[in-house]
Amino acid sequence: MYFSLKESNGSKDTLIVLRYFISKKEGRFVFSTGLTISPKDWEKNTKMAKGSRGRSDLSTINRKLQEYVTFLEKTLNHLELNNTDVTRLILKEKFTQEYRPNASNTSRFIYFTDFVKDFTEKAIGITNRSTNRKYSPSKIKHYTKTYNRLTEFEAYRKAKIKMEQFNLTVYDEFVDYFMDIKGYSVNYTGDIIKNIKVFLKRAEEGEYDVHKDYKKQAFSAIKEESISIALSEDEIQKMLRHDFSTSDRLQNCRDLAIIGLWTGLRVSDLLSLPSINEADRFITVQPKKTKDSSGVKVVIPLHHHIKEVLQKRGMPRMISDVKFNVYIKEVCEKVKINQLVQGSLMDPETKRKKVGMFPKHKLISSHTCRRSFATNLYKMNFPSLSIMKITGHSSEKTFLSYIKVTPTEHAEKLLEHWENYYSK
Repeated sequence: MYFSLKESNGSKDTLIVLRYFISKKEGRFVFSTGLTISPKDWEKNTKMAKGSRGRSDLSTINRKLQEYVTFLEKTLNHLELNNTDVTRLILKEKFTQEYRPNASNTSRFIYFTDFVKDFTEKAIGITNRSTNRKYSPSKIKHYTKTYNRLTEFEAYRKAKIKMEQFNLTVYDEFVDYFMDIKGYSVNYTGDIIKNIKVFLKRAEEGEYDVHKDYKKQAFSAIKEESISIALSEDEIQKMLRHDFSTSDRLQNCRDLAIIGLWTGLRVSDLLSLPSINEADRFITVQPKKTKDSSGVKVVIPLHHHIKEVLQKRGMPRMISDVKFNVYIKEVCEKVKINQLVQGSLMDPETKRKKVGMFPKHKLISSHTCRRSFATNLYKMNFPSLSIMKITGHSSEKTFLSYIKVTPTEHAEKLLEHWENYYSK
């Protein structure tokens, strides 16, 4: 049995938590003492408050922590004398009765979806303890989507899921329902499971008796590598030089695409850009994704292709992302970007994506612009970390899996590096 800090690496006061390992079967009993302390006043070796003269507050904390130790020993002795097995539920009841006598009178959720709904509604404007940032509207939207999928699943199985019931068996039922019956993709189902694991963790922190299966590797947020497409510099050049003067909508879409291909902006930011001044060297954008979290802005230089578009026709009209995704496929077909490449398209019969060889123009979407931007800069030997500052990727591992570079192209980059190095 020992005490630990909930947020040991922070600078603000944090809760002190009691931890006691019961058995391999029962796992660890965790109980919040309700006491808080600054991490700098915590002794990691003794797992108690540091001894300090003139600090009566630290002495008081240690005295109260010792009371917890004494109560645990007394409870364990009592259970042993009565031949009662020690379980997390029994310890939770005993400690709650002793230290939170009024807690049993407060409402506690029986069903998991009720907890999820309450958590989602209360998360608006609250700081996420894991990131120290407020939950963004987009995150709340994702949580609400997860709640809707859970209630849909409960309606299908004709039974609500209790807090302690979400084990691997329910997990398997959930995956089978959404992938085999509803026809959702692997990655969509995985995103929902990822949120479910967050909710189960939050419930456990709230001292609900959730099933430990959610921590197992088998209870994973399933994922498959998506097959995505990027446009090369030559293809972008062909798009820029093609005469679309007979079709205003395709010309406008092509101009928007050129801006997207050389800024790497997400479609939500690209299709809401204010007017760009062609005389400027840079544009500064506040991405919607970071507006409510880090607030970080990105600064992007104006590529000469963008300046050419602005000089000839001015700032293109903004259109919806739905129209953009329809028109950009027509643009690329007109430019004859038709070579067969591996990709995935939605099958109208099964309503699921089908992997195969398709004409490249059919696979182009608004996100192709962002991926092409990162890929082409990487091929130009521009530093990965600098590209990531613009695209917003937080890790190089994620970034390298994002760009579309073949093993041969990686080898060519290494060969070019050796040739330049040894020529000196």
